[in-house]
Amino acid sequence: MGLDTVELVIAFEKYFQLAIPDQEAEKLGTVGEVAACVARLKGLSVDPARTAAYYTVLAKLLGCLQAVHQDTMEDTLLVAIWPPSTASNTTPLATCLKLEVPALPNLTSPKLPERPTWLQLIFGLSYSAPQPRDWSTCTVADMADWILAQNYASLLPTPATLYEVQRATLGITSYCSGVDVPEIQLTDSFTNDLGMD
Repeated sequence: MGLDTVELVIAFEKYFQLAIPDQEAEKLGTVGEVAACVARLKGLSVDPARTAAYYTVLAKLLGCLQAVHQDTMEDTLLVAIWPPSTASNTTPLATCLKLEVPALPNLTSPKLPERPTWLQLIFGLSYSAPQPRDWSTCTVADMADWILAQNYASLLPTPATLYEVQRATLGITSYCSGVDVPEIQLTDSFTNDLGMD
């Protein structure tokens, strides 16, 4: 375990008020594995379904968005609100919500490389690198998840389910790694995907 990941484990332990045994911490490679470990150690519900905290954020988010985009619903694509050709200015949304709103990525479809990736050069052309995330499919529901993760300290002071632990784990990981919340997925490896040592 490198210094970055040791500090991350300490941040998880402090926030969730628990001790992760060293032998278990060494096996935790992804954001989702940490969340599952914390939920198990805390004896929390392992139900990944969204909770009341999500629906509270969603209701506020829809209220703010519908003031400008009247037909906005939970499944509305973010590209309908922030087209890829425009800047994704979320400052008015943050002001309306009175919460931190994560910076949005360029909401476009992923472009496949025209030439071999560096991983394919090392491992051969048959190596199938992970596909980049297709931001054009992200919805208002995803945005509510991101806002909940970005504001985990105030909105999830005592996570009670796996879903809430996942959001807090994403928020802590973002804070410690410097990677924006929308860029982090539960399947991301701390070392390979997030560049932590």
